[in-house]
Amino acid sequence: MTEHTDSGIPHSVLDTRGLPGKQGFALWQEHGGLYYDLRAHKDYAQAFDVRVDAWHLGNVLLANFQVPAQDYSRSRACIGRDGTDVYMLQIVRKGWSGSRDSGATARAGDIMIYDMAQPSVSRGGDNEVFALFLPRNLLAPHLKAPDEYTQRQLPGGNPLTSLLGDHLVGLRAHLPEMSLGQAQAIMPATVQLVAAALNGTVREEQADSVRMAITERICSYINTHILDPNLNPEAIAGRFGMTRRNLGYLFESYGGVAAYVRRKRLSMIRAILADPAHKRQSIETIAEAHGFNHYRSFALAFQRQFGLTPREVRALAQEGQAPPSASDSGLAEWTHWIKGLK
Repeated sequence: MTEHTDSGIPHSVLDTRGLPGKQGFALWQEHGGLYYDLRAHKDYAQAFDVRVDAWHLGNVLLANFQVPAQDYSRSRACIGRDGTDVYMLQIVRKGWSGSRDSGATARAGDIMIYDMAQPSVSRGGDNEVFALFLPRNLLAPHLKAPDEYTQRQLPGGNPLTSLLGDHLVGLRAHLPEMSLGQAQAIMPATVQLVAAALNGTVREEQADSVRMAITERICSYINTHILDPNLNPEAIAGRFGMTRRNLGYLFESYGGVAAYVRRKRLSMIRAILADPAHKRQSIETIAEAHGFNHYRSFALAFQRQFGLTPREVRALAQEGQAPPSASDSGLAEWTHWIKGLK
């Protein structure tokens, strides 16, 4: 079910309570299974009670999950078929959640971080978590090591973790009173607080709003001109009146501006390969249209980013493993919101 709060913030709900256990799990699997391989810890003959409340703030998603014990893994096949490039922070409010392999377990007050562009194998007890979904483009520029935050645990006893948790829980409590514009206006400060907690300290960037604003302007420019064959570090630096060295410093967390551009182009190609409408277009032609003139180097870069070859991604889509938009139109809207975070 999707509705709008009195303040105009889109609100989506999934509720399996009252359904027989197998039917409840099937409904949850239909939704959560778009992004994870799910497995219940036991047979819920009586009930499999799930409640999801999600709020869409444009390029940010807030969601409260109440779920029974289960395993949920994000395989390379999942990543390849949906291409979601989002960080998910889970504040554990009840129960526990964590990695099935590493032993890292978050309990009430702790925060777990998942990079949905990387594989993970997780397990949770009967729990309630409050989740924040942030697209990589929004958060990564502020992180020391943006590719090293999957299944990372932030202990609740840490002051920055506690401050972030209080901020997000407080934001959730005030959403019914806030307009969509007000909620979106607080997101830059929220992103800065998330970055400070993940970095473990307040970096200079968190205090330098001018630098942050410039970086976001450049990212917006790149995203708009991503298919321009002349889009390169020299051209971008000239467009913004800075040296290439200073531009590289702003994009240090991405490994440089060229790496940022390459990642964006590869993500666009992955989406095209998963779209049945382009199944007759050759992969080489698609790659060339997005600035990759040497197929082998393109294929290697694609596999490094997604863990699958371009042909494997296309094959998954053609086998029907990529969720088609027509068949999932009846799902709760939050499943589509996650896909749309850019």
